[in-house]
Amino acid sequence: MLTIQTRVAENKVYIAFRDTGHGIAKEYLGKIFDPFFTTKKTVKGTGLGLSVSYGIVRKHGGDILVESAPNKGSTFTVELPTVAAVDVSACPQAETSIL
Repeated sequence: MLTIQTRVAENKVYIAFRDTGHGIAKEYLGKIFDPFFTTKKTVKGTGLGLSVSYGIVRKHGGDILVESAPNKGSTFTVELPTVAAVDVSACPQAETSIL
């Protein structure tokens, strides 16, 4: 089962994705955002999905938090600043008219 929860607090938006799957072993938690890291057989994936997602979230001034335990599932929480909290000067391609 997948549960998605959202909330806004302290100029941030939080989107939590919680599953009831197998969970992630502790020895892998520090590696899951590394490019090409995968626990699958080579032909089953490239290990780029979480790395690319993490990079996109970081470029928007956010973070991804992970809580997981074997046989208990995982929760990935995407934390993003609200528009009011974004420093437009740090985004050279942004136009203030769209904010």
